[in-house]
Amino acid sequence: MTTETIEIVDNSFNNIDILGSWVEVGMVIGATIVGFIILLPTVRHFLKLNKTIHPCSTKFRGVHSRVHEFLTELRVKLHADRAVILQFHNGGSFLDGSSMKKFSSTHESCSVGVSETASVRAGLLASNYIDMLEHLSLNTPDIHATSSISDCQFRRHLESNHTLVYSMMPIKDVRGVSVMGCLLIEWCNWDRADLIDEDKVSVIIPEYTRHISGQLHTGGT
Repeated sequence: MTTETIEIVDNSFNNIDILGSWVEVGMVIGATIVGFIILLPTVRHFLKLNKTIHPCSTKFRGVHSRVHEFLTELRVKLHADRAVILQFHNGGSFLDGSSMKKFSSTHESCSVGVSETASVRAGLLASNYIDMLEHLSLNTPDIHATSSISDCQFRRHLESNHTLVYSMMPIKDVRGVSVMGCLLIEWCNWDRADLIDEDKVSVIIPEYTRHISGQLHTGGT
């Protein structure tokens, strides 16, 4: 009698291997999609910056020309000697990895005979100007005499630029939350300072701050 051997092939392990491979593929695809969704805002922001902030572009020149026009209009209306926009930016990092917070003059309008300050307002460490930052946190365009400030780096900075009286107003981001810089109006001689109308200042400076902020948001710096 012949004995027939029947071989039973178990495909269950093969099926499990195939199923596991498809699960791994699905996880990789899912992780890729999630990662893309997370990075999408950053990619959009990067593309927007590359599209809008090139200094030779028509939009860049148009935006910043308008900002300078606003500064000149504001300076003339307030009989001021100097109108400046200071913007915060990063500038390297400390040994612990934290970024250096700095600010620089990005736009300026001066009356005849008044020196420009862009060269001395470039890459200044914000940590040296705490009094200025406290002033900005008040979010008011009040007029202040430089001599009324306690002795500090901010006062010495103003005095070195012959500023007798000044007003500051924060420029905020598009959400109106974070301070991205400030508008600084300076009077450098008493004849012009005597013409200051504080009621007019309280209306005009916030108005022009909004105009300037809107322009900066459309063009980037």
